[in-house]
Amino acid sequence: MLNLIDELENLLQHSIRVPASGKLLVDEAVVRQIVGEMREAVPDEVRMGQRIASERERVLADARAQARRMLEEAQAQLNTRLDDQAVVQAARQRAREIHGEAEQRAAGLRADANSYVLAQLGALESRLQRLLREVQAGQRSLGSSTGDRREGAATARETASQTSSGQDRGGKMSESGGKS
Repeated sequence: MLNLIDELENLLQHSIRVPASGKLLVDEAVVRQIVGEMREAVPDEVRMGQRIASERERVLADARAQARRMLEEAQAQLNTRLDDQAVVQAARQRAREIHGEAEQRAAGLRADANSYVLAQLGALESRLQRLLREVQAGQRSLGSSTGDRREGAATARETASQTSSGQDRGGKMSESGGKS
């Protein structure tokens, strides 16, 4: 194409000038031939230019699409990591809450267990005291009904025991026989 433009320019430079008019006298056939060749060359070059332009647009569109995909992937990864971090933080918070609740429940259960044990021990103590009073009442009842006869026999036994086994410090008889 540039060759044809150069030929046309060369033709114009070597053409005859018409005096006082500023016009040139050119060979019409040569001009038509150059213009025809230009017309033939232009479509090839235009097609090549259009092809280059469309290729350029396709490459730019591909680059834009790839950049958009990369941004979307990066955003998705960021969101996933943020979600993961949020999940971890929520799990840690829930674990702290559960631990606190468990501590409170354990303290409550310990207090309830202690109260239960104290109540059971109190009830046992009351029963034992009642049994002790019943035993003592039974002993008193047995001691008063047999009267002096048993008391004399008990004194004789005590004396015999003391002489055979000896007395302990408090004046009480040892376990082998006698009062305690």
